[in-house]
Amino acid sequence: MSSHPLTARVRLVVYVALLALVAEESWAAIVHLSHSDFIVFWEAARRLSAHADPYNAAAASAAAWHQLGISHPPYSLPYAYLPELAWLLTPLGRLSFPTANAIWLGVSLAGLVAALGVLVAVARRQPSRPRESTLLVCAATITLASASGIAEGQLDVIVLLLTALGVALLPGHRFGAGVLLGVAAVNKPQILWLVPVVLLMVREWRTFLGMVTGALGAFAVGFLLVPPAQMVEWLRQLFQGYPAPSSTVAFPGIATDWGGPTAALLTAIPLAIVALAGVWWVRARLDARTALALGIVLSLVVAPHDYSHDLLLIGAVAAVAGLVAGWPRALAFAIIAIDLAAFADSWLNPPWDHLEALPLAALGIALIWQVRPRSERSGTPALDTATTG
Repeated sequence: MSSHPLTARVRLVVYVALLALVAEESWAAIVHLSHSDFIVFWEAARRLSAHADPYNAAAASAAAWHQLGISHPPYSLPYAYLPELAWLLTPLGRLSFPTANAIWLGVSLAGLVAALGVLVAVARRQPSRPRESTLLVCAATITLASASGIAEGQLDVIVLLLTALGVALLPGHRFGAGVLLGVAAVNKPQILWLVPVVLLMVREWRTFLGMVTGALGAFAVGFLLVPPAQMVEWLRQLFQGYPAPSSTVAFPGIATDWGGPTAALLTAIPLAIVALAGVWWVRARLDARTALALGIVLSLVVAPHDYSHDLLLIGAVAAVAGLVAGWPRALAFAIIAIDLAAFADSWLNPPWDHLEALPLAALGIALIWQVRPRSERSGTPALDTATTG
C-alpha cells in the first residue's frame, strides 16, 4: 500500500507531460504554417469547390506553395486522398489558410479527445486495473513521435477515431466494425495494409467483408464527386507514393537511405512475409480484436510508407492489450522506447534517423511471442479469460 501515493504521482506526471506535449504541438501548428500538410487538404478543397481538378498535381502543388509564400518549391505536394475528404473540407476551403488551419487544429484535437474516450472506454471494460489501462492508452496514443501529426495538420486523428470505433464494435458487430476499418484503410492504406490479411488468417470473415465493403463504398462515392478520370488519377498518385521515402519510420525507410526505393520494396516484401508467418503461427490464439491490434503493429513495422505521426494507431493496440496476458507490459516498454527513439531521431541525420523502427519491430515480436501456442509456454494462456467477461 505504501507505493500507492508514488504510483499516483507518476500517473500525474505522465498526464501533465502528455498535455504539455499536445499543447506544444498545437502551438507549433498555429505558428509554423509552412510545416503544415493541411495545405494539401485545403488546396484540394478549394479546387473542388471551384470545380477544378484537385488531382492536377502540378497546378495544386504550385498553388499550395504560393499560399505558403515559397517561390521555389522543394518538392511536389500532390493530393493523394479520396475526394470525400476534400468535399467535407470545402467550407474551410473558402476561408483563408491560417483561419482554416486553426479550425482544422480544433477538429483534430476534438477527434483526438473523442478517440481517446472510445479507446479508454474499451480498455476499462476488461482489466482489473482500470487506472493503469487508461494511462497506457493515453501514453500509447500520444507519444513523442505521434504528436508531431498535430503540428503537421495530418489526417491520422481521423483514422484513429474510425479505428477506435471499430475496436469498440468488436466482437459484437463485426461487419459494422469492418466497414469503419475499411473507410480508415482506404484513406491511409499504408498503416493498415496487413490488417485484412490477418483477419482472413483468423477467419474473421464478417470483419474482413466489412472492410472490403467500407473501402469499396468509399471508392464508389468518389465517382459521385469527381469525374472517373480524376479517380484514376487518384489511384495513380496513391500507388506512385508507395516507394518508401527515406523519412519513413519503418524498416523500408532504412533500406531507402542505403539503397533507394527499389531496396525499400525488396525489404518490405520479405518482412511482410515473415510478419504474416508469425501471425500464422499464433492464429489459433487470436480473436477479432487481438488480430486487429497485431495487424496494426505489423503494418507499421513493415509499411513502405509511414511516418512518426502514424504511430498514433498504437493507441488502438493499447485498448486491446488488457485482453492478452503480457501485452500491457510489452507495450509499456515499447512506449518508453519509442519516445526515446523519437527524441534521438530528431537529432540524427540520415541514414541513422530511423531508431523508431527498432522498438516497433521489437513490439511486434513481443506481442506474437506472448500469444504463442500454449504447448510451448510454461506460463498463463494468452487470452486473459479473467478479464474478458
